[in-house]
Amino acid sequence: MTSKKSSRKQTGGTASRPAKRKKAGGPAAPTAADVSAGAKKSAKADKTAKDHRPSALSAAAQVLADAGEPLSAGEIVKRMLENGLWQTKGRTPQATLYSALLRRIRKDGANSRFRKVDCGRFELVK
Repeated sequence: MTSKKSSRKQTGGTASRPAKRKKAGGPAAPTAADVSAGAKKSAKADKTAKDHRPSALSAAAQVLADAGEPLSAGEIVKRMLENGLWQTKGRTPQATLYSALLRRIRKDGANSRFRKVDCGRFELVK
C-alpha cells in the first residue's frame, strides 16, 4: 500500500501561525463633533440627576401606603403610572413589578417592607 503524502511541509515542532496584520489608520483623534457629543452626554447626565424618579419598588411602597389596603401588581402599576411616579417602556410592567416584589420579600425575609397577603396581592408592612 502506498500512502499519499500531504502537500504541506511538516516541521518538527508546532506549526506557527503568521502574525496578524494591523489595520491601517488606527484610532483617530477626536473630532469637534465627538467633543460636542461628549458635552451633550454630560449635560444629559446632569439633567437626569436633577430629575430623579423613584425606583419601581419605592413607587410601589408609596402607592401601597396611600392605598392602605392590599393591591395586586397590576393595580399598583396602574396607580404608579397615573400618578407619574414611574415610567416604563416595557410591555409587561405588572410582571416586572410582581417579580421585583417577590425577590425583595425573599431577600429581606422578615425585615421586608412588603408582604404577600393573598394570591398576587401585596401590602406594605407597617
